[in-house]
Amino acid sequence: MAKIFLIVCGILILTFPIHHIFPADRHTDFSGAEDNNRRKEKDSKDSDSDGMPDEWENAYMMNGLGGLNPSKNDAQEDPDGDHLVNIDEFAYKTNPLIADTDGGGQHDGDEVASGKNPLDPDDDSEAGAAASVSLQKGWNLISLPVSPASAAISNVLSSISGYYSVIWAYRGGRWRMYDPDSPGLSDLSALEPGWGYWINMNRSETLRISGSSVSEAIPLAKGWNLVGYNALNSQPVSDALGSVKGKYVSVWTIIGGVWKVYDPANPNFSDLISMQRGYGYWIHASEACTWTLN
Repeated sequence: MAKIFLIVCGILILTFPIHHIFPADRHTDFSGAEDNNRRKEKDSKDSDSDGMPDEWENAYMMNGLGGLNPSKNDAQEDPDGDHLVNIDEFAYKTNPLIADTDGGGQHDGDEVASGKNPLDPDDDSEAGAAASVSLQKGWNLISLPVSPASAAISNVLSSISGYYSVIWAYRGGRWRMYDPDSPGLSDLSALEPGWGYWINMNRSETLRISGSSVSEAIPLAKGWNLVGYNALNSQPVSDALGSVKGKYVSVWTIIGGVWKVYDPANPNFSDLISMQRGYGYWIHASEACTWTLN
């Protein structure tokens, strides 16, 4: 350390460290810390005081077309319908707009409830042999993530028996219905992968299905088709429908009680980002074609 020496009559009698005379340049020494503090303040800014930083909410805001809103307390909302509200999605580092963040076959909320890691696809049901679908009270648009050993409705929906009032399907240009209280008057008797189904729930429940993994070609008629997405992993809509590119006009589904749409002509104005197994979809085809899933 540099010092000042005081010499009297050739004799050294006292020394002073320079830093005792000239104060250190504190701004220079601590500027890095100040920059770091500013970054922390930015990262932790929470304009709506809902426990989720603005920066995180902005990442899932989707340009105001849905998703999260940093100016609104939406901590308890569940836009992807996976039974894991936004504040918990933030805590578990999952995607609040994708029900199955790790693409392993089980919704994030179901994984958390059963003590699994929603970011690890390997701890989901083995080899796609079983899957779960989160159902909210009221109407849900679903599909079967696996192919059950028996397609009979009573078998497929055994885990939610008594908790649903009616099921509707749309095939061949006409509606089909199953009423558990009047099965003899119903014209829908089986649930199969590849098709979409409307199910009206009396309360929120989780449908658990056992079966084999499936990824089959799905025929699309010209016009509206109510179908299912049964590939193993979630994909961006444009990728999932790559085999029918240019042959469809729009794709619709309902998530958390809110309609979402994908318009291939205006993808930047679409709020349906990905297709996920377990959900049902309305696809408006411009011509008859076959949708092949990867």
